[in-house]
Amino acid sequence: MKLILDKWNSQRLVMSNLKEDEIPRVQDIYETSKYMNQWDGQSYNPQHIKDCFFKGNLPPSGKLENYRIQTIRNKEDQKIIGILSVYHGYPSTDSMYLEFLYIDKDIQKQGFGQEVINQFIEVTASLGYKEIRINVAVKNWPALKFWIKSGFNHASGIYGDHEFSETTYANLELIKAL
Repeated sequence: MKLILDKWNSQRLVMSNLKEDEIPRVQDIYETSKYMNQWDGQSYNPQHIKDCFFKGNLPPSGKLENYRIQTIRNKEDQKIIGILSVYHGYPSTDSMYLEFLYIDKDIQKQGFGQEVINQFIEVTASLGYKEIRINVAVKNWPALKFWIKSGFNHASGIYGDHEFSETTYANLELIKAL
């Protein structure tokens, strides 16, 4: 199984493996995503990025060596503006699971997320993967619109609570065939 490169580029951005000394800065960016907890029912973890760096955010029976967490930097000033984490080979060996993509809340709506995903699709296809999967909270309308616009238009399942309410949550798994 081929793994995503330690460092890769798009037109305006550089994606590279998270380094231990970058954990506090990336955790600060992750903290700006706390508003999403209203959609996914998860509680905020102040150690999430550190946990991902050392243990990964793995699927059932997942292996740390198949997990990557990367920073997203602006080429212009090398400032970290986002986070990308992926798992190679889940649920099948020809699947790439995009576990988390987030651009700092202060600079969203400038096309950075779309730029990352367009390049990520190219990179993933070049590695021989046949699909990319993502998991989106059903209540997260902005993300659903983003991912469907990006070509993730096949739903493979809905997971979570069976009834809708203010306090129930479900996720939609979407697939983009490559």
